[in-house]
Amino acid sequence: MRAIGNLLSEMFRLHHRDLVRFATRLVGDRDDGEEIAQDAYMSIAGRGAQAGAIEHPKAYLFTAARNAAVDFTVRRKIEWSYRVEVEGIESLASENDPLAAFEQRQQLARLIVALNELPPACRRAFVLNKIEGRSHQEIARQLGISVSMVEKHIMRALRQARDLRRDDGSF
Repeated sequence: MRAIGNLLSEMFRLHHRDLVRFATRLVGDRDDGEEIAQDAYMSIAGRGAQAGAIEHPKAYLFTAARNAAVDFTVRRKIEWSYRVEVEGIESLASENDPLAAFEQRQQLARLIVALNELPPACRRAFVLNKIEGRSHQEIARQLGISVSMVEKHIMRALRQARDLRRDDGSF
């Protein structure tokens, strides 16, 4: 049985380049591929002393990378499903005054960018509350967090919007 450190060093030396290339093909981005490769190594490291008993380490490593890529893709889809879209903001502005309409669209676009910079859970709580009209209790149940945490997330998003307004002198 090999020590976990030796096993990981050997696997890294022999397979890292191919593993990153494989993971990159799965998710479409080299940086994300690097992250997935790291997750695959961590999967093996998490086995502790049992890692030395892995019969086919390369196959295990690439399977762990495939599983990490699936998890990554699911997380990314969930995160993107809660992003605020810029689409359709043209209809929100006044058509009577083109300059005012332009300024309103710019302000809204900056607000959307600011909200998209928030952590996913914070953004989700804000969207669920302010756009979908859900109560703090509903959001807490849906996200699996406390009502207090929901309130903190919403306050953080509101501060972001307020700070943007103060910086722009707008809204």
